Amino acid sequence: MIQKLSSFVLALLLLIHCGSFPVGEKRFNELVTNKVKARAAYDLDCPMGDIKVNVIDNKNFGANGCRQRATYTIYPADCSPTTTHEAGIENYCQLIRN
Repeated sequence: MIQKLSSFVLALLLLIHCGSFPVGEKRFNELVTNKVKARAAYDLDCPMGDIKVNVIDNKNFGANGCRQRATYTIYPADCSPTTTHEAGIENYCQLIRN
């Protein structure tokens, strides 16, 4: 009985912990690109579908649409593909327009 219970608890802990791993560069850029599109649509008064986002580096993203451009920087400095998980990108990482 105890062995079954400990296997269950171990599996549960593993599932919970898997969601807290850093997302990696590709997924980080996807999530931040979505945030940039939403923010740029508001800042540039342009439909979100017309916004194009370019990844400059892991901290800086360019957006253009409706004949306007903006550059955004991820803040704070510890928001990065190697340290941040998905929920952290949504709730913790912010964009600063330059």
